[in-house]
This record gives sequence, structure tokens and C-alpha cells, in this order.
Amino acid sequence: MTQKTMKKNLAEYADLARQIAELEARKQAVAERIKAGMNGQEEVECGGYIARNKAVTTSRFDAKAFKAVYGCLYSDFCKPQTVQRFTVAATA
Repeated sequence: MTQKTMKKNLAEYADLARQIAELEARKQAVAERIKAGMNGQEEVECGGYIARNKAVTTSRFDAKAFKAVYGCLYSDFCKPQTVQRFTVAATA
């Protein structure tokens, strides 16, 4: 890939990431307006849509607390994992 093509692709990627972030922020703002309009109701149906805002309880393993109490046991069950992390950042 030429430098010119790489630069173009990096610029396009950065622009798309910016647009996605803006859209996510707008989406969150609209969600907050919808929740406010639901007036505490868990479910509202309107215009072919159903909006739900329900509490969900989950159980998650607290690895940090487990490691603090059972450090050796934690180490025995840890295994290394290698992943590829792709990032693009502007230099100037």
C-alpha cells in the first residue's frame, strides 16, 4: 500500500470513528429523553415501537477480590492470552 493510500485510509478511519462517537452521544441523549418521557414506567408502546426500561440483576465473578483473598489459587488458574489490539491516533 502506498503512503498516499495509507494516509487516506487512516484519515477515513479517524473520521468514521469521530462520526460514530457523535452518533453514540446523540443516541444516548435521545434514550435519556425517552426514559424521561416514560415517567417511571417499565414499558411503553407507541407508534409501532416498544420501549423498555427494566432493572436487570446479574451475578459476576469478582476476580480482583478473589485474587486478594486467594492469590495462589488465582495464579494457578490464570493462563496467558495474546490478542492483537488495533488503534489509530492522530499525531498532531
